[in-house]
Amino acid sequence: MVLADGVCLLRQTRRALYRHWLLAEDEAPEVRGLLARAARITTEISLGRGTPGQLAALDEIALELGARGLAAAWTLGSSLQHFRAQWEAHARRESCPEGICIDLLQRHAAPCHNTCPANIDIPSFIAHLGHGDYRATIEVIRRDNPLPLTCGLVCPAPCESACVRGSGNGAVFIRPLKSKAAEHCLAEGGYPRPEIAADTGKRIGIIGAGPTGLTAAYYLRLKGHAVEMFEAKEHAGGQLRYGIPAYRLPPDLLEQEIEQIRVLGIPIHTGVKIDSLERFRLDYDAVFIGLGTQVARLLPIEGVHEPFVLGGLDFLHAVRGGEAVHVGPRVVVIGGGNVAIDVALTALRQGAQHVDLVSLEKRREMPASPHEIELAVAEGVQLHPGWGPLRIDAEGTAVFQFCERVKDDSGRFDPQFDAGRLLTLEADQVLLATGQGTDIALLEGSAVESQRGFAVADPNTKMTRVPGVFAGGDGQHGPRTAVEAIRAGKLAAAGIDAYLRSAPIDPAVGRPVRRAEVVPLAVAAPDRTRLRRASMPERSVEETVGKGNYVRIEAGLTDAMAHDEARRCLRCDVCIGCGLCMAACSEMGVEALRMSDTPAGRLAYLDFLRPAEHCIGCGACTQVCPTGAIRLEDQDGLRRLIITGTVVKEHPLLPCSEGGLTAWTAAHRDFVRARLPTHMTDLLERGLTPASARERGDRPGSATPRNAAFPQQVEEQR
Repeated sequence: MVLADGVCLLRQTRRALYRHWLLAEDEAPEVRGLLARAARITTEISLGRGTPGQLAALDEIALELGARGLAAAWTLGSSLQHFRAQWEAHARRESCPEGICIDLLQRHAAPCHNTCPANIDIPSFIAHLGHGDYRATIEVIRRDNPLPLTCGLVCPAPCESACVRGSGNGAVFIRPLKSKAAEHCLAEGGYPRPEIAADTGKRIGIIGAGPTGLTAAYYLRLKGHAVEMFEAKEHAGGQLRYGIPAYRLPPDLLEQEIEQIRVLGIPIHTGVKIDSLERFRLDYDAVFIGLGTQVARLLPIEGVHEPFVLGGLDFLHAVRGGEAVHVGPRVVVIGGGNVAIDVALTALRQGAQHVDLVSLEKRREMPASPHEIELAVAEGVQLHPGWGPLRIDAEGTAVFQFCERVKDDSGRFDPQFDAGRLLTLEADQVLLATGQGTDIALLEGSAVESQRGFAVADPNTKMTRVPGVFAGGDGQHGPRTAVEAIRAGKLAAAGIDAYLRSAPIDPAVGRPVRRAEVVPLAVAAPDRTRLRRASMPERSVEETVGKGNYVRIEAGLTDAMAHDEARRCLRCDVCIGCGLCMAACSEMGVEALRMSDTPAGRLAYLDFLRPAEHCIGCGACTQVCPTGAIRLEDQDGLRRLIITGTVVKEHPLLPCSEGGLTAWTAAHRDFVRARLPTHMTDLLERGLTPASARERGDRPGSATPRNAAFPQQVEEQR
């Protein structure tokens, strides 16, 4: 057998055994129990809870599966035989090729948390919001992102694409929850003030007050450093202010959030352009260059310098800068990303009567988010996907050729055209939203290296080849999203702080870190199962489209909608999707628990209703859960099975014949009674508590749930 280097066989085997178990739905209970036991032991080994003796148990299970003629025998047996060293390394708790096992419980992060470029602890902040604590919500978010309101309005939300609920009734609507909490805090006087360390005596100068520079300044100030910012534009914000239209990010809201950084003692000097890096750095212990990509890159095609052709980014900057920009009446926008959508919708608001948007990619391949594309169509933008620009004629026509493909089979950009198929569009104005660059004149005369028009810096520390000079954000890694710019600022702050302290950079920076321990919300099982993703309230086209009309399109989630979204969260930071609970339940022969496989590559509870029909209250699932995500609670005469805050089953506890309550439910007692010989059921019939049984001299513990947790334990009792 051949397997690529660096692939964990245990992970592959776990998933395969789970599929075999699913396919065995109609098999005899002993078959399902055998498959469940194999899955449970494999999972325990992969979690670093295994022993070498368990490998021998798996060998026996593989033989028994083979004797029954089950396909799972080959899956398990061949894995154990051909990759024994890997199994043994896991069993000794030494290593995993992919680095995902052994210490999974310590390193685990929820898929949303792991996907967020800023590494926001999403499950914790959502739980705080669900409990109604908006200030705690913002405190958690700002541990990793100082701009929660901004990101709540403009972030493309890769976290939502990773949400395991996406395979059910819609991913949790994470993005607007940030802005909801931020708006509440700002309305109440501002964000919670973070603790600032003692003054270090070090001074840092930051060039550029965009999202990267603002983020770096925020975290450096928290470390006790004196920070001073310089921005060439009239206002701070960078692309957030000048590149994102007001209908998405109103300038007054952006200003409120920037003020929450200023109040920490961070002066921002606007309208100040730094011409010489060498002179500037003489006044500071360290310097950070946070240049954005505020220069439009024009296409190398005929007619690109005609007077009616303008860079899309230049167009947006002019509009956001308050210039009287007139367009149309017919405008052609070239580009397929979110910037192109912003340019098209802004053109409508600047007076265009008809807007054509032409993209190289087919519609399903366009890099713009699907929602933004739908919004453009709703506002009347005419899409022409799959066409590449050929030339722009002086008479006012733009000519395109059909694009047969954008990338080759390896994914490399390599467009191929059919020059015989042409598209001609009349245009009073052509706006090119096809690329962005950086003005790096500042670097001239310095030793800071640049490549392809961007500053070169270490990807982890953000230090350039010049000690004490750092660079990050779009001006270093190229045009990306605001949240990626924020990540760069956080990395830069850590790198600068380490440099100033002559210490190594904190290895946790840039990785997901648990920021809080928040009790899961108490959500009813039907709601947890059936609640669907909220639909963002938006103002109608009639309310938002029109010359000079930049009213915010999104009305924002209501408090009730935000609360429901928090209730939909599965708390993947608590339940790691290992499936041990489900395997134990099946091994018992109860089959009350069902987890679903998800595109996130992990199991998750999407159905919280099934246990109500099948659970017997034995507690086998809670004994194997490594995180406490599933637990039993005995209170007020009831035994409750709770999965991450949701009560999925309530059982009355049986009364003891000598007073008090037993540790049994009727369903559990009957389940065990059916599997024991008559002479061992006496205590069950008398209904004694374990304490009463011991006082009477009966066999201790024979009526407790733990002693009947697994079939093999019952066999041992015999």
